Amino acid sequence: MALEIRVLVVEDDPETRMLTEALLSGRKGVCLCALAKDGLEGLELVEQTRPDIVLLDLILPGMDGLDFLRALRRRSARPAVVVASQASEPTVIRLAFQLGASYYLIKPLNFDSLPDLFHSLCLEPRERAAADYLRGMGASGLGVEAAARTAAVLSTGAEGAIPLKEGYAAAMAAQNTSYACVEKNIRSMVGKLQAGACGEYQALMGGLPAERPSNELFLRRLARRILEW
Repeated sequence: MALEIRVLVVEDDPETRMLTEALLSGRKGVCLCALAKDGLEGLELVEQTRPDIVLLDLILPGMDGLDFLRALRRRSARPAVVVASQASEPTVIRLAFQLGASYYLIKPLNFDSLPDLFHSLCLEPRERAAADYLRGMGASGLGVEAAARTAAVLSTGAEGAIPLKEGYAAAMAAQNTSYACVEKNIRSMVGKLQAGACGEYQALMGGLPAERPSNELFLRRLARRILEW
């Protein structure tokens, strides 16, 4: 199972756009889903292609990058935005972050570092892959989404570095529920997987545990598996 970050590039300069396409296409973990030459086209493609990341130039004809960020805040689709610009003034950088940019890069770009940056900024592909993996084991219900979101958060740091409560906080926010409900839903899901004892579950846990594993043990195993994809 490959985790791919879907990237939309918004860049008005034809040569830079072609270079970006050439250097991103085929890179492991990155799927270049669309190219836009201005902010308005970029907004349309956000709705059409649902990218995980937008790589955004600021100096664009018509709707510039800052206006793009303003407009994006009013849309239902809210991908992470990495600004890539020659503008290095602190006031511009600060405004870009205030308008919702996730990261700011000053051109020229180091394309070799972009896939790792994209993955560090974007939880959705990890969460989606984890949820599919759990459903493939036969899991269902609210515990799937809570476990997938928690494991995705845990997978963003060194093994064991991120406290479980931080992962739960993300699941609580996503489901608009309490810590106790997240804990209960995941515990119920893990209990059913333990009872079902399917091969994929046993592979994840390194064999069939003698009893239902703790939520933390299960989720950290799941986070480790995410990083292997």
